[in-house]
Amino acid sequence: MFKKQKPPMREEDVQPTWDSLVKLERTMRRNRKICRIVQPVGTIIFMFNLLLTTGNFIRFFDLELLNRFFDKMPLLPSLVEPLPRSGWGSLIVFSVLFTYMIPLIISAAIAGLFYYLDYKKYKNASEPLTGSQIDKAKALTNKAENVYVLRRDMPGWSVYPEAGILTGVVALLIVFALLEYATGDSPAVLELALSCLALLLCLFVLFWVYVLLLKGFAALNGFFCYASNEWKLYELYQRCDAYWESIDPVEHNSRLEEQRILNERRNRRTQPAEETQ
Repeated sequence: MFKKQKPPMREEDVQPTWDSLVKLERTMRRNRKICRIVQPVGTIIFMFNLLLTTGNFIRFFDLELLNRFFDKMPLLPSLVEPLPRSGWGSLIVFSVLFTYMIPLIISAAIAGLFYYLDYKKYKNASEPLTGSQIDKAKALTNKAENVYVLRRDMPGWSVYPEAGILTGVVALLIVFALLEYATGDSPAVLELALSCLALLLCLFVLFWVYVLLLKGFAALNGFFCYASNEWKLYELYQRCDAYWESIDPVEHNSRLEEQRILNERRNRRTQPAEETQ
């Protein structure tokens, strides 16, 4: 299915497009600042809450070896002890609310502060588009390019290192439990081998569970610094640039000259190769 080609920009489209780009540029600048704060802050809080939730599950399953080594961890057991775990229902509901709601509320508060400051800054501000039609077209193209670059430079966030850290913390408990079991009196080799296999399987599954949970949180947290589609902004920039070139003969001739010079250089590079053949 072919994508519908958008019509070329016309003179009457310039002012509405400019107004839209001005608002979009301010939004991008604000959201880029928000993203640089809420993503790391929210993720750190989410990770800590997820670690407490994992400890709550360990307490719920009540496995002797894991409990023994979990009790030796600093601070964590005392934080996990008051958490509710009377049954599967209360455990799951509490885990979802505790893990997701607290960091999202904090992120919302941070984003709200930036929204308020941005509103006060630009409440009565205006950025008029003045000059001749050629000047307006050039300014519009530069504005579209700025917005596209802001979107392209929007910070990304990877959840795999965080998932690895959480998995490593849980793995230490299981490894210490297995070491105690292996150094005990007359350990069964087969049972020890099965326990190690179960450990590897558990860690693999747990890692991807953490990845999915972190991805879900990152997606929800990303709503506070939402950014427009990068490809659509690039298309808009191309439309503005094409309009500018179509009404500015100086710019059009300059680009033709640049293209001619590039073609000549390309031909010079290819000619020696053709002669050697």
